[in-house]
Amino acid sequence: MKLSDLSLHKNIVLQAHNIPDADAVSCAYALQKFFERHGCRAKIVYGGPAKITKPSLSMFIEALGIEIEFAKEIPEGAELLVTVDCQYGAGNTQKFPCKKFAVIDHHVPEIPECDLCEINPRLGSCATLVYNMLLKEKDAEDFLKDEKIKTALYYGLFTDTNGLAELRHPLDRDLADFSYDKALVKKLKSATITMPELSIVSGALGKFMIIENIGLFKADPCDPNILGFSSDIAMQVDTLDACVLFSAASGGIKLSVRSCCREIMANELAAFLCEGCGSGGGNLEKAGGFLKNTEEYLAARLKEYTTAFDKIYAGETEIDFASMKRYKKLPIEIGFAKITDLFKDGAKITVRTMEGDIDLQAKENIYIMIGIEGEIYPILREKFEKNYKVLDKKYEPVTEYPPTVIDRYSGDKHSILECARVCVPINEKIIKAKQIDKRTKIFTYWDAEKYFSGVPGDFLAANENDLNDCYIVNERIFYKTYAEI
Repeated sequence: MKLSDLSLHKNIVLQAHNIPDADAVSCAYALQKFFERHGCRAKIVYGGPAKITKPSLSMFIEALGIEIEFAKEIPEGAELLVTVDCQYGAGNTQKFPCKKFAVIDHHVPEIPECDLCEINPRLGSCATLVYNMLLKEKDAEDFLKDEKIKTALYYGLFTDTNGLAELRHPLDRDLADFSYDKALVKKLKSATITMPELSIVSGALGKFMIIENIGLFKADPCDPNILGFSSDIAMQVDTLDACVLFSAASGGIKLSVRSCCREIMANELAAFLCEGCGSGGGNLEKAGGFLKNTEEYLAARLKEYTTAFDKIYAGETEIDFASMKRYKKLPIEIGFAKITDLFKDGAKITVRTMEGDIDLQAKENIYIMIGIEGEIYPILREKFEKNYKVLDKKYEPVTEYPPTVIDRYSGDKHSILECARVCVPINEKIIKAKQIDKRTKIFTYWDAEKYFSGVPGDFLAANENDLNDCYIVNERIFYKTYAEI
């Protein structure tokens, strides 16, 4: 669905969910300005049981001059109703009768699929979704120069991801890099918590259970920032390795996850808890999610997590590689890039991918490999030249988000596609491997912060010449890239 197609309707109403938050209001504001730029009349409304009272949101609305109306019905003559950060007729959205509606949302689908629908629950905020939709329009570059629009979208992301701590998708990180009105956002941060919300925080910290050094805390329904603030406090408890705070939300449960130990990555724990009935993600220490189930299910799922994984510490855990089959790597074309073609030697860079951000330093002797499903990993030039042949082909992306390379000092960005080319293995790489029958975490000797994680069907593998260097290969990728000897 394209915004320019929606702009064919010249009288549009943008509806936020009941008791809107900053994400909903910021998205509606950006869309209103886009439609007005394209010759449309666009009005922002919301319904429900009460008007906006949150101090920081009222301050935000006033500072940007946002016109938003608490309505009992939509204006006559409206050709299109667009629900923003919510879904038409869902539990947290007053259902206004209308001629035609469209949906722009980042939550788990709650309504049957409709003709005009853009829903992506993998994103951390609806602001990210609107930002991505704007990027696809012809006048995107000029439109996104407006500081008020950039500040609105940034603040929507900021509030819906607990101060950027629970970013899930590379597009979230792209939006987080936006320039914005820092003075305004700083002021808004100081007006985040009301006295009733402070009571919610204290109440949440008093209602908990401990499951194998993971704390499970329940809060009353609240803003995502309050949930995140509470989980940050809970994570200070000396006996906890991780914590999960949750509160009821429309259609399910909102989660905030924290971790302070190597054995639990917060983003993986959030994804595990929401697997099959929601979505979750973030980074190693902080994550969030939405679970379309009950709190009893959440507690059972958390208990299941504590026993769900085998753990392998490279060089320490005994593994029977001798009984494993031998496989050779197939000569499949993959991508590679020389980052010094984009940035000077020595520049500190971040490579942004679907799997997350990878911090590196641009060096003449380090190349970036791009696997068959867009996965990224560095390789020494000497090893590359020994094992790969460069083909006279331009690399074509295989993921929805082609990797982006960012200079961490200047903020300059380049798509890796600007310098990516195609290569093919020339030497036969032999590994020992077997499929795992239980979820497994592998702690390598070369990464002290995180681990490889696999599910039943994936492969435990190691280079035949260095069996201590073991890792996990996704089952689908394994069968595409290796053949049994």
